Amino acid sequence: MQSEPIAAVIPPRHANPRIARLPFYYGWVILIVSSIGILASIPGQTMGVSAFTDHLIEALGISRVAVSSAYMIGTLFSSLLTPFAGMFLDRTGARTTGAIATVMLSLFLVFLAYSGQIASSLASVVAIPVFIIASVVAAFGFLGIRFFGQGVITIVSRTMLAKWFGPRRGLVVGLMGVVTAFGFSYAPQPLHALIGRWGWMGALFMLALLLTGIFLPIVLVFFRSDPESCGMTVEQGMAPLTLAQQKRQMDSEREFTVGEARKQLRFWIMAIALGYWTLFGTAFTFHIIAIYGEIGIGATDAVKIFLPISFISVAAQFIGSWLSDRLPIKAIFLAFGAAMFTTSASLAILGTKFGDITLLVSYGIANGMFSMLSVVTWPKLFGRKHLGAISGFAMSILVAGSAIGPWLFSVGSTFTGSYKIMGYAGAAACLILISSMACMRFIDPDEFPRNSH
Repeated sequence: MQSEPIAAVIPPRHANPRIARLPFYYGWVILIVSSIGILASIPGQTMGVSAFTDHLIEALGISRVAVSSAYMIGTLFSSLLTPFAGMFLDRTGARTTGAIATVMLSLFLVFLAYSGQIASSLASVVAIPVFIIASVVAAFGFLGIRFFGQGVITIVSRTMLAKWFGPRRGLVVGLMGVVTAFGFSYAPQPLHALIGRWGWMGALFMLALLLTGIFLPIVLVFFRSDPESCGMTVEQGMAPLTLAQQKRQMDSEREFTVGEARKQLRFWIMAIALGYWTLFGTAFTFHIIAIYGEIGIGATDAVKIFLPISFISVAAQFIGSWLSDRLPIKAIFLAFGAAMFTTSASLAILGTKFGDITLLVSYGIANGMFSMLSVVTWPKLFGRKHLGAISGFAMSILVAGSAIGPWLFSVGSTFTGSYKIMGYAGAAACLILISSMACMRFIDPDEFPRNSH
């Protein structure tokens, strides 16, 4: 009698029968905790840091330029470390990586709270100018919160969700986008409320306490890397799709390593396209008051554009996610490129009625599509097995873009006297990206399984 294959009788490593026996697909729990994970990264995002910028300037006794430079340096170094976080995620899993990142983000928030005292103590024992020591301390603190917040926690949450869903990945990414978009839009209010109630140092302590007291238990209890580790299959128990739907929505059958993915021109074109948006979006947000000040609009009115943008962004992400389950990924990227081009060109003509409207609408569309594409692209084209490493390397490009964007806008404004030059330069860059995407084959048919009859 022929014995069964070993793999058929031995459950997968770390298999959890309790999860497999639940009366619903555990991926829906992953959707909820992944969304919470993205929200938990806010202290390491630009919007989270900006709430504390003025307080850090005062505590460290350095200029705004010095703090901005420290932020850029910290973010750039974070981008160099991010690929290793992705590889670590593939080796150790979402729960371990997420737990370590949560604890480290909390510690770096406490470090920033004491950054003024740390800089003063170091200055008293080291013969180095105080402003240099303070800048280095700030850069180290920014490196920590950017790497563990914007970098690792975000990668873990997005990668975990992408692995738990296949054909319906676009749908769940759209649902997550609704939660996170409104969460990010609302976040400045509770952050400023915490500062008002506890002071800026107390607010950082409270954020660290919330991370370790609430989010860390969520990570330890609910995070799971993929369905296979729980003895399940992707979308197990959910209604099957037709053959035509499966063909449109399936992931690459070939499991690319990160080294193999980096050899693909399509990887670089898509990563650079996503990286351009982090460059432009971060710079636009960073300089929003100065940009609108050029056309005579005050700070209070300038920041009001983010509310309608958030609604457009949510709608674009949800619609784009739905379309990503039905249209070729190339078509989605071309639409994304068109939205980025329109946004950049609109900056060049800001101050006209047409430019004001098109910038608001196209910015919201591009921002929503970016959030969706940064999740669905990599498993669809390069498989799920090494998704952490591939996503981590791609994220490093995105983080680098967010680091240099504000600096490039500052340089452009300094040399030309206006931010509009960045609109012209950005529009030209987008045309090159669109042309490259239009001429490139996104999917090799040999990488996808053929239907058997």
